[in-house]
Amino acid sequence: PEREDWSPSYQPKDNSARSIVAYVLPVFTCYKLSGVNAYGFNEPSSDREFHDAALMLHASVHQNSIRNPNSNSSYDYEMVALVHRGIQSCAGGSNRTQMLKDLGYRVEIVREPIHKINIENDYLRNHAPRNNGGRAGMREMIRLYAFKMVEYPIVVLVDTTTWLLHPPDAIFDTLLNGPHGHEWAESHPDHIVRDTFYPNGTIATADTLPTELDIMFTRDYSSMQQGDWTTGISLAFVPIRPSLQTFRKLITVYQKTSYGAAHGWENKGYAKYAGSMQTKGLLTYFFSEIRPHRKLELHRCIYNNLADVPYIAGKRGGSDNCRDVKEHKRLPDGTPMPCTDCRIQEWGKIVVANYAICQSPWVCPWIENPGNIPLLVPTLAMCRRFHEHWFATRLAVENIVVNEAQRTKNRGTFKQDVFKGYCMPGGERGGAYLAMEMSTILPPNGFGNTGLPVIRVQGQ
Repeated sequence: PEREDWSPSYQPKDNSARSIVAYVLPVFTCYKLSGVNAYGFNEPSSDREFHDAALMLHASVHQNSIRNPNSNSSYDYEMVALVHRGIQSCAGGSNRTQMLKDLGYRVEIVREPIHKINIENDYLRNHAPRNNGGRAGMREMIRLYAFKMVEYPIVVLVDTTTWLLHPPDAIFDTLLNGPHGHEWAESHPDHIVRDTFYPNGTIATADTLPTELDIMFTRDYSSMQQGDWTTGISLAFVPIRPSLQTFRKLITVYQKTSYGAAHGWENKGYAKYAGSMQTKGLLTYFFSEIRPHRKLELHRCIYNNLADVPYIAGKRGGSDNCRDVKEHKRLPDGTPMPCTDCRIQEWGKIVVANYAICQSPWVCPWIENPGNIPLLVPTLAMCRRFHEHWFATRLAVENIVVNEAQRTKNRGTFKQDVFKGYCMPGGERGGAYLAMEMSTILPPNGFGNTGLPVIRVQGQ
């Protein structure tokens, strides 16, 4: 598409920044729907958890931006929340719109971009609202507004499971600069994925990189099942170059494209996973079939590390055990090709972690004897490092940013080496979480140029 509709007007607050990135958090469910998703127990279940999730996501972004002098990043940021107009507060609870503003977010109140009555396909119109485990219906499609935010040069879709460990500058350079940013991609072949598996069983390899990009993403293999290898993109970290034309095209495609019960979009096989009829499925289909040359798939262990088990239980050692069907191969000596295992990814190379498998920090998750479940030992080891990083960052935020009178006393005695005093014994899935004070309000400039320390965890 032409870029006449792309006219960034938001400028970095730091004059030395290369550009500014909008990190967009969609808010479309109330707490009664919490936990009803593909992974379970990850969305906040109260105002207090929502407060901490939003504040800590902001801290994670700040920590890896130019405004943190310890980050070595060249990009400034803006935190943006897209809040569905029907859930600005939940069951008489706090005004979440005001809460997000107090926590440094620009808040946009929106409604669904697509109305059910305008969907021409009968099956899609009748089934899409229940497609994602019953959560939120069509409200979750407010994510599409990220493509409309042309006032920013780069927009990144995130959610409350997203956690930045290192600055994503390299992929932002590539997204902004098109072919001129390919030096990084060409010199870091392990950071990108050139092979695409299509539902018809073919695997296409991109010999050249796109000259212009609309989107970057990782794929979600964590819910793959034996014999059903279709999967969609992960929505936890999606860098986008916004365009009104792309936004309008997405809406039109959703309203007018056929969708079959068995084989999904245009009956081409984009179906059967949670969210295949909503944003996740639409973007997967759109950038596979309609604009296949305007996307770049990123390595999931680096840009969306879930610490997930890479093979299907009970199939380990077979030639078709990997959740990624592209790895169903044998090596020259006849042994199965090893599955890509994000649990053993080098810590210093992980840019983005995702708590969807590990469970959210605010449930203080803990399994005491992972040795009894050998399959989970490496998963839990990586998860504990993720959780330790979150809680160490919270400790730094409380000590450096939060007013002394509002600081939470980290008096918790449950697994203090990981949870840093913010979990007490006796929780449902491990410890009992000690939430921040709800009165926490960041200054008008958010974290400003506050220096947050480089966090180091056990085994690093």
